[in-house]
Formats: sequence, C-alpha cells, structure tokens
Amino acid sequence: MQFKRVHDDVRAYEVFARKLRQEPLRQIGSVVAPDDDLAAAYARATYDEERWIELAVVPREAINTLWAPGEEASA
Repeated sequence: MQFKRVHDDVRAYEVFARKLRQEPLRQIGSVVAPDDDLAAAYARATYDEERWIELAVVPREAINTLWAPGEEASA
C-alpha cells in the first residue's frame, strides 16, 4: 500500500533499539520527517515508552535489503 505524503520534502526513517548491551539492535518502528534531526526527535517522542540504552534512526533508502520477506536468499 502506498501512502501519499503531505509534501515531497520528507523521508522515511526506520527506528532500531535495544534494552541491553548484549542484545542486537532490533527494528521497533518508523517515522517520517524532513531531516535527520527531526527524525531523531520524532523517534524519541514516539518510542520513549521503553528504557532503551540505544536508539538508532536510519534513512530507509540507506538500508540495503538482501532479500525481502517471502523471498529465498540467493546462494
């Protein structure tokens, strides 16, 4: 499903976090913002219900997908 943006000056960001140092980062959601600073603020405001020790916000276009759900990994 495609969503229409209010304007073209925004980007999608994926939000990753962990509660303990020994845990891997895991995706906890996403935000839409016009720049990196606002994306970080939106992520902090949206996902602050947990006591994360690390929160990472990554532009969606910076993520390299090796395979999508339902697809088999190529050897």
